[in-house]
Amino acid sequence: MFPVSRKNSVALFMCALTLTGCSGGSAEYIERAAVSGTVTFDGKPLPEGSIQFVPDVDEAGKPVRGKLAQALIKDGTYSLSAAEGPAVGNNKVLVNATRKTGKFQESDGQKTEIMQQYVPARYNTQSTLKYEVKAGENTADFTLEAK
Repeated sequence: MFPVSRKNSVALFMCALTLTGCSGGSAEYIERAAVSGTVTFDGKPLPEGSIQFVPDVDEAGKPVRGKLAQALIKDGTYSLSAAEGPAVGNNKVLVNATRKTGKFQESDGQKTEIMQQYVPARYNTQSTLKYEVKAGENTADFTLEAK
């Protein structure tokens, strides 16, 4: 064991108190809501992919508090329960879907097929999609177009 001076032990105690205060009590409660819906791409259900709801800003321009919520899309549908759902308020929406390219890369002696994002950037990395999540159950359908 190493010796700890009184000054250092007080500093460690204060750090511990500070960290304890950051553990997220009732003052840190973020209201979340259930969201489900459909995602179509060029008029057809998106076969597979993911959808993310990222807290955005409110009407006053202040950031909406909360964490990113993500669901898998299967046969054009997705669902998030209230426990895993997005924060209530304005959210930016990102949709990702990849497909095989027929090309391969080799890494550590393993060949893996290269996958390609085929949903346009305006729906993911440069998303223009928004959705206002309300308390309770939400249905959010998204119609995406290649062009």
